[in-house]
Amino acid sequence: MPIIAYPKVKLWLVNEKGEAVFGDGIATLLEAVEKYKSVSAASEHLGMSYRYALHRISLAEKRVGRELVRRRRGGAAGGLSELTVDGKELLVKYRKTEKEIERFLRKLL
Repeated sequence: MPIIAYPKVKLWLVNEKGEAVFGDGIATLLEAVEKYKSVSAASEHLGMSYRYALHRISLAEKRVGRELVRRRRGGAAGGLSELTVDGKELLVKYRKTEKEIERFLRKLL
């Protein structure tokens, strides 16, 4: 019986210093922030601590040199988090590149 195996590539985007800026983890986190409009709700949904989620966002923002998530503190009305234009652009760029690579790999088979 033949062995069935498929190529898989792990993708991440780096900055000019070669530092990892964006990968599947932060992409998934930003998608959840966009969906739930809250870093807290996004982190809970993904099973990660709020502190870790904030750390991941802050590190990506520091390395890319742009704000990716606009956060407004809560209070009686509750807080709000949303992706900035740069955050959305980077997320779209990452997912588009990911799909193009997957399409290329399928053609190899």
